[in-house]
Amino acid sequence: MYLVWTNEHRATLALGRRGTGRRGVREPEPETIRRARAGDLRAFESLVREYQADVWRFAYHLTRNRAAAEDVTQEAFLRAYRALHSYKGQAKFTSWLLRIARNCAVDAYRKTRRETPVAEQPEATMQGEGHHWGSAGPEERARIHDAIRRLPASLREPFVVIEVLGYSYEETAVILGLRIGTVKSRMHRARAALMAWLSDEEAAGEM
Repeated sequence: MYLVWTNEHRATLALGRRGTGRRGVREPEPETIRRARAGDLRAFESLVREYQADVWRFAYHLTRNRAAAEDVTQEAFLRAYRALHSYKGQAKFTSWLLRIARNCAVDAYRKTRRETPVAEQPEATMQGEGHHWGSAGPEERARIHDAIRRLPASLREPFVVIEVLGYSYEETAVILGLRIGTVKSRMHRARAALMAWLSDEEAAGEM
């Protein structure tokens, strides 16, 4: 199985599934999961089409590199395909899938931890991303994106899963392997840090 990354496809992923923010994540039909587990490749391909954008955005915010995000997305779906027979519905499918993606991103980081991340232009990835960014202009999206990138990984991960991808605290705890209380604490710290940075930038711009 191989994901083909055309320029048009990249643009679609950057804009999000429908080009607008959303709250909450739709789970696949149980029949689709059953067929995919039984080896129906078309059923699994439908899962790829439905969730590829979310996995890519999550991977991008973890790796901060488009090429690395594509590689992580590819590897995540490959691992999911191989492990699908072991998925028993113990967690929501989307939570299970993003946890695999996170593990892939961690593995990729370990392989390249001595390399300096390539600087990325943020505008393409922020358009339509998450339920708060839809009304933001290009400059504001860029500022928000830069601020998110400044967060340490421990705070950035839950922030991206909840505020960008729209998962609940409970789902985020499953994805990241954390307690709900820890997720809430890290979200509070992430929001406080972002508010402080953005407020400082606004104040500096008015001087």
